Amino acid sequence: MSSDEDDYMSTKFLEADATNQQLTYSEKRRKHLHNQQIKSYIKPRAQLEQEAREEGLKKAMDSENKGMKLMMKMGFKTGMTLGKSSTAGIHEPISVEVKKGKQGLGMESSVKRARDEQEAQEVKEAQEASKRVALDPMAYREAMAERAKEGKLTRRIGACASLCKKLDEETGVEPVTEGEDKSEETYEDFYPAEALKALKELSSTDKLDRIIAYLRDKYVYCFWCGARYDSPEDLKENCPGEQEDDH
Repeated sequence: MSSDEDDYMSTKFLEADATNQQLTYSEKRRKHLHNQQIKSYIKPRAQLEQEAREEGLKKAMDSENKGMKLMMKMGFKTGMTLGKSSTAGIHEPISVEVKKGKQGLGMESSVKRARDEQEAQEVKEAQEASKRVALDPMAYREAMAERAKEGKLTRRIGACASLCKKLDEETGVEPVTEGEDKSEETYEDFYPAEALKALKELSSTDKLDRIIAYLRDKYVYCFWCGARYDSPEDLKENCPGEQEDDH
């Protein structure tokens, strides 16, 4: 038997027959209808335009192309690059990017930038929220209490500093200024730089205690009482004490 003749004793006929026997009549009909639907399917216009565009962009321009004819009249030859230099330019035209939608030019990038910023903000907020969740409730309360205490001390230090400046001006303490323009005087104008530097290095509690002690010693003034006494003896007799808890 030659190799070109079919061997009816081989297993390929048995396998083909077994494959056909696996499909029922309804399955064969359903398969046939599906194949007919594929053959009769009409692609949408947008899909046809996209496929035609992609197919056209894949083809290189030949001598029959109108654009190529114009370029060849100006000295262009096949194989040359585009651009001022004949060797350093591009070999293919700039790719076409079809704009979708009815938004104006640049609107898409602006919307994308806004969306990216919003996503970054959401990620940041999510990270901060996860940190707050991971923080121990007791430690969180202690941190908030410490922040509130620091803010309260800062406000009191500012009030004491303003009071010191006012009393110093009333007693004739001259500002430590080198120029004659005193229209914008600050605390640095009234007190030596060394004293201010040493004061800034202290903690908020120590700063407040130092300023309150300065008011009591120099002006017989109690910050907690909010009053200026006649003499040190009057301050000692009538003021409850040097600390806030004494009042």
